[in-house]
Formats: sequence, structure tokens, C-alpha cells
Amino acid sequence: MSKGFKSGLIAGVLGSAAAAAATAFGYKKAVVAPQEKADEEYEDVSKQAVRRSKAAHQSRF
Repeated sequence: MSKGFKSGLIAGVLGSAAAAAATAFGYKKAVVAPQEKADEEYEDVSKQAVRRSKAAHQSRF
């Protein structure tokens, strides 16, 4: 009985660790990565807007 308990405990711990790792990976792919991509795109658009604004408001003389 003790051998069955130990193997079950080990399997449960390994299964829980695998589930936690899969959840963390899924969260990163579903939430963190799209947010980082959106932030990068916002920065690029913002830099372009600043450049255009400066170019449009420079004096000709």
C-alpha cells in the first residue's frame, strides 16, 4: 500500500506541476504577448506622429 501511495503522490505532484506550467505558458501566449505587441505598435505609431508633427510645423525660413 505504501508503494501505491508514493507513486500516486509523485504522479499527482508531477501532474500539478505540468498543469501549472501549461497554464502559465497559455496565459503568456493569450494575454502577455498580445499586450506587448500592442505596446510596441503604439510606440511606433507615436514616434511617427511626433516626426510628422515636427515636420508639419517647422518654419520654412
